[in-house]
Amino acid sequence: MGAFAIIPAAPVLLDDIDLSETARTVDLRTAIRATLRTQTGWALPIETLPPVAGLGGWGIDRGVDTRTGQLLSGNEWVETVEALTREERQFAEAADSAVIVAILHAHAADVEIGPLGSSENLLLPIDLSGAAAEDAPLAPIDGAAEFDTAVIETLTSGTTMETKRLLELCDHAGTMAASLSVLAAGIRHIVDQGARVSTLQPVVDESVHEVHTLCGTGQWA
Repeated sequence: MGAFAIIPAAPVLLDDIDLSETARTVDLRTAIRATLRTQTGWALPIETLPPVAGLGGWGIDRGVDTRTGQLLSGNEWVETVEALTREERQFAEAADSAVIVAILHAHAADVEIGPLGSSENLLLPIDLSGAAAEDAPLAPIDGAAEFDTAVIETLTSGTTMETKRLLELCDHAGTMAASLSVLAAGIRHIVDQGARVSTLQPVVDESVHEVHTLCGTGQWA
């Protein structure tokens, strides 16, 4: 038996990314960190953490060296990345952006994070559709708003999650400009254990920059 947490995977909710962020964005980040602190440690549904997890893809020289647990910035970060072997660099570059954001939030919340097997508690970062509204980051996609609604309802309705339905929705996430691959991996891991999953108890359920943002916890056993 363990807990699970769903947190938003949007980089904009990390520290010092959006220099014009509102007080509400700060509140949301605080809620994410408080959610992570409900447990002392979390596992991501991946076999191995990338050697480094950072924001280079967004042009920001900052990240965590997962081998040491250190947050590095500026020249220290650049030098650490440059010292990676070719294989380590490829592994780091291939990491899902949701995994990177989750590692950075966990570090900031001062909780342990590792791969499968490091904890019974699963951390599942998600990005709902960026194309579900006229003013969303991407051009609107027909059906994206309805897709988001279906995902949220499946995660939160009733007492036991309909995992089969959720996995079916996750399979279509790419066509709706959503990123649910880490969520799908976590749910499949739970299902493979023969466990049942409670529905999510949200602490955040609102839009940020026209993207639906969800954060909360549940249990599986």
